Amino acid sequence: MKTSVFGFGTSGMNWTQAIDYVAALGAAGIEPYPMAELQTPSLPAARRIGDYAREKGLELPCFSTAAQLTGEKASAEIERLCRYADVCAEMGISYLHHTLIPALDPAGVPRDMDAAIDEAAGNARAVFDYAQSVNVQCIYEDQGYCVNGVRRFEHFLRALDRPAGVVADLGNILFAGERAQDFAGRFAPLVRHVHVKDYLFKDGRADSPGDGWYKTLGGDYLRGTVIGHGVIPFRRVMAQLLDAGYDGWYSMEYDGLEDMKTAHALGLRNMRRYYEQARLEGGCECPHMAVE
Repeated sequence: MKTSVFGFGTSGMNWTQAIDYVAALGAAGIEPYPMAELQTPSLPAARRIGDYAREKGLELPCFSTAAQLTGEKASAEIERLCRYADVCAEMGISYLHHTLIPALDPAGVPRDMDAAIDEAAGNARAVFDYAQSVNVQCIYEDQGYCVNGVRRFEHFLRALDRPAGVVADLGNILFAGERAQDFAGRFAPLVRHVHVKDYLFKDGRADSPGDGWYKTLGGDYLRGTVIGHGVIPFRRVMAQLLDAGYDGWYSMEYDGLEDMKTAHALGLRNMRRYYEQARLEGGCECPHMAVE
């Protein structure tokens, strides 16, 4: 199992500190995103951070960034994402993952989701083609209210009309009222990267839990938590991915109220444990899939 860490919340770390932190944590990789020195695309910073990560024994499996590819600012977003494709090339990163319509607020959801997905796909195509020209592959995840759920994500892939890879985000699917195993089961052959996160769930008919909780498209409540403490059936989903031949990275993404360092340490142990259980229970005893 190839484990990496994505996201450092409000820790205030720069990238040197984040790399040192992940190396001490015991993961094998770190997933950069627009934080600190990379808040805007910078090739000198990219080169310096990539070199330092490798000096510390860490790999760089993917670069992730939020993006809004509909509306009047889409042209500027396309340009920004192309510059991050350059950052990936400079860092030696094969995959650029970016969101499409990230809204998690009912007020920001397009009235015609299908038309919005078509618009986002057309703009994403321009980024995809540029990234390919610098030997970087764009990959996409289930995210937000709009480009989420099996049907709408299928719609996006058809509209994109490119040989796209998928980021299986095992928590985001809950925002569409669907299950991680539904998404993994449908798209497993296309998965190139995995974001591992967990959520607590509360029925929307119950009293509001207040601050720190998100709302799903259907009105239920979610709160980020330690991997293994929430509702995601990790063993089942990892077994689905293994059965499909996936042997790529599992990148831990934490977005909760618990202490970040505690959540990362517990989450990494749980990720490895679930993976081993899935590997052995599924009858897959391939030596190259041993836990790292």
